Amino acid sequence: MQEYLLLDAKDKILGRFCSQAAKKALLGEKIVIINAKDAIISGTKQNIHNKYLEKLNISTATNPRRGPFWPRRPDTFMRNVIKKMLPTKKIRGKDALKRVHIYIEGIPDRFQKRYQNLIPTDIPNSEKKRLSYYNKFITLENLCLRIGWNKLEIEA
Repeated sequence: MQEYLLLDAKDKILGRFCSQAAKKALLGEKIVIINAKDAIISGTKQNIHNKYLEKLNISTATNPRRGPFWPRRPDTFMRNVIKKMLPTKKIRGKDALKRVHIYIEGIPDRFQKRYQNLIPTDIPNSEKKRLSYYNKFITLENLCLRIGWNKLEIEA
């Protein structure tokens, strides 16, 4: 049986959490991330929303259907963040990205058999107390709903 590290993204800062997950994947560990929708992004709500809504308006002048395309679901959004932290032009980075499995809430029933040996691992988050005091953060679910995520996809 393969061993997987179980990481919970609840109340973790997105960038710090993803960088540590990417590093573990580069070191050859297989990772399962749950509660991707509960990861937090620090900053004011207005600044964060404006930043990502501006990205959605970028398109090519000749053919806008060519992209760039941005993920709107929390799990694919987090996968994209981790992907940008890996050297994906090299085989080492591509293999590391394949070792990362991300789920919006918990592990779905159809994948429970795959993850028999889960090792719960915690990534420390020292900034949460300060962020909750100043209340300047939003969850990844909030951002994804704002940029166009249709929440009906969870049941699929």
